[in-house]
Amino acid sequence: MTHSKDQVRQAVRDRYARAATESTSCCGPSCCGGADTGTATSEAVGYTAAELAQLPTDADLGLGCGNPTAVASLLEGQTVLDLGSGGGIDCFLAAKRVGPTGKVIGVDMTPEMIARARANAAKGGYDNVEFRLGEIEALPVADATVDVIISNCVLNLSPEKGRVLAEAHRVLKPGGRLVISDMVSDRDVPAVLHGNLDAVAACLPVHRTRYLDELRRAGFADARISSERPYPAEYILADAGVRTFLEDHPEERAEMEAFAGSISGATLEGRRPA
Repeated sequence: MTHSKDQVRQAVRDRYARAATESTSCCGPSCCGGADTGTATSEAVGYTAAELAQLPTDADLGLGCGNPTAVASLLEGQTVLDLGSGGGIDCFLAAKRVGPTGKVIGVDMTPEMIARARANAAKGGYDNVEFRLGEIEALPVADATVDVIISNCVLNLSPEKGRVLAEAHRVLKPGGRLVISDMVSDRDVPAVLHGNLDAVAACLPVHRTRYLDELRRAGFADARISSERPYPAEYILADAGVRTFLEDHPEERAEMEAFAGSISGATLEGRRPA
């Protein structure tokens, strides 16, 4: 079954609205199931305990698959844009790096996430961070105003990744950089998952070759995967939708386990030519 782009967006919006308003994230502790707390999940994908300790209590929802701010080489005074900013974890880490003369903008399409992030910003006194409600396929950001774009396990959720990357290219200054963490694999997503709207709205990876092709097509130079680490397969298999599917289709377990084991959390980078 093929779902429309609007159906996919609404499923993603509903899933992350639940993550924003419940005490745990959308499918247990992480978007893809997994560890016992958001903190444990975040440490597993690359955040340090010291980074997490400095955040407002409700900023870390354990929804990421990497730590883009750790590799973005942010400088004081820069303007940073976070695509799909969630509870604000990466915005707040970026804010520390760009300092009071810099600015961080978080964009998220879920009103509940925006409300949570704004509350976290007020709680933590982050005067150089603002959160805007909007879709990453149509960014509420002016042309050529951003030095660095970051994102964490969000572009894989968009049914129009080409539009997202074109928008990212538009808002970057010439010479500006894109540094995103996302889920990649060298295997195609099993067809049975493509037909499952819950799975589509969760954490399905993008084929790494096609992801890089999309970056180049959008006009990014030096498109590359700069690093990657295996994403814990148990987080995928613990997802409520995947568990239900395997209960109904035990004959698919071997393929699902092989697919889950093929997934990495990767850092993808590109640059808008000067």
